[in-house]
Amino acid sequence: MSKRKKPGRTQPAPADQPGHTAYDHPTPAATAQVPTTQVPAQVPTATEVDYDDHDLLGQADWVIGGDAARKARQQGLYAGYVLFLGALVYGLPIVQAVFRTSDAGSLGEQLRSPVAIALLVASVAALLGAVVFAGRFRGPVVPPMPWIDLVLPAPLDRALALRRWWRYAAVGGLFVGALSGLTVGAGLAFAHLAGVVTIIVTTLIGTALGVLASRLWLWSQVRSWPGPDRSLILLWRVPDALRELHAESLRTHSANTSTMAGSALTGNLRTARLALTRPVRHGRSARLRPGSPFVVLVRRDVLGLRRTPGAFLSGLGLTVLGGAVVTWAFTQPAAPSIAATIGLLPLYLGFGAWAEGLRLQADNVGTPSLLGTTEVTEAVTHVTVPTSLTVIVLGSWVGVAAALGSLPADALLSLWLVLVLVLAGNVLAAFRGSPTFVLRPQMVAIWYAVPALTVVVLGSVVAVLTKAGNYTWLSVVSWVVYAVLAWSVSKVRRLTYLHRS
Repeated sequence: MSKRKKPGRTQPAPADQPGHTAYDHPTPAATAQVPTTQVPAQVPTATEVDYDDHDLLGQADWVIGGDAARKARQQGLYAGYVLFLGALVYGLPIVQAVFRTSDAGSLGEQLRSPVAIALLVASVAALLGAVVFAGRFRGPVVPPMPWIDLVLPAPLDRALALRRWWRYAAVGGLFVGALSGLTVGAGLAFAHLAGVVTIIVTTLIGTALGVLASRLWLWSQVRSWPGPDRSLILLWRVPDALRELHAESLRTHSANTSTMAGSALTGNLRTARLALTRPVRHGRSARLRPGSPFVVLVRRDVLGLRRTPGAFLSGLGLTVLGGAVVTWAFTQPAAPSIAATIGLLPLYLGFGAWAEGLRLQADNVGTPSLLGTTEVTEAVTHVTVPTSLTVIVLGSWVGVAAALGSLPADALLSLWLVLVLVLAGNVLAAFRGSPTFVLRPQMVAIWYAVPALTVVVLGSVVAVLTKAGNYTWLSVVSWVVYAVLAWSVSKVRRLTYLHRS
């Protein structure tokens, strides 16, 4: 409830006398002679009227969105239902397969080792860091633009006006965290690696991580706009954090949402990258030195990573995590084969975080090269830096495995195939072009996922054949890997010729 002053009304005009009309001059009534000094002046007074903020927000919601709020809740419930079914049908069997396809005793010892615990902590920290990074561009509280323009300027509590969108994000984070913990705990219990108490513990840990992630997301959104209060105290003072959200910041986040959704549905990621690019604040004094075309392009990629330390660190974290899991899957007999499937995706994404030069070439494909290089030569040059960094990371983990006394000879060949596969997948992703089919969300999602699925599926086959010692079929799959690399090179030529024609 809020109180606002409402101007008081003056005395109403006297009613018509009997026998007179409104057009007749009224006859003044006889009044007692009172000194004018004793007649009080009739000054309009102001009274305080109570307004229900919830009722006002409900009316504004109905005027702006109509029945959209109820439909949004129904869509959220349906999304949670589908996510629960997916975890039950796919998540739980995959987690069980990870723990059942190897010796339980050896796997349990390795999972309790200091290296495994350190990797788990690093994975959680990287996930929370990704949430903070995403909150700078698109936070959890993003109301529609009419609500920002018409409701937020009203004299209402901003925490109350934005509470609904925060509840959506908070409930979603809590549900996803609890479901993830439940899936992992149930997989451990059904694989007979832990007891029933583990399910409760992992569910509580997942719930806590979900709540922490959603609050870090909101805190990062608050920090995306300069304000008086941006401290970590806002993590547990959610109403104060909502009051710190500026209208201009909300407009920016709403525009970013529309840009990302539109570019994703149309298959044009260049628009999203240009809209979300931050100003360069690091390495601005560094200059590109002259040299041969190959050396200049390599120096340009290194300079790009210096000027975007966030991309370098995110690529480093993903590559270290993915390389550790993949190397463990190929070098340790106790590791399950499906562990390589889990580690291939972060390894692929980490390589892509370092391959910004490759994506810039694909964005400007068809334009004449200022250095006189061909399109394939330029693409090979742009993958030199990410390939070198990935080789360093994988080589470090191979050294760790050799120090532990477990380094099969076929593991090196398999890791080389994985490296070639990751390189080819990123070239395919950069030069995928534009979709040539009817733009439907499901088809666009599959079109985006083709390079990653190619890497994960073929890499998993390589891991299974390596574990089984089936070198005949492993040689066949290696030729398939090189065929994928040749396909990616042909995509570079084809996309360049299409833009020049």
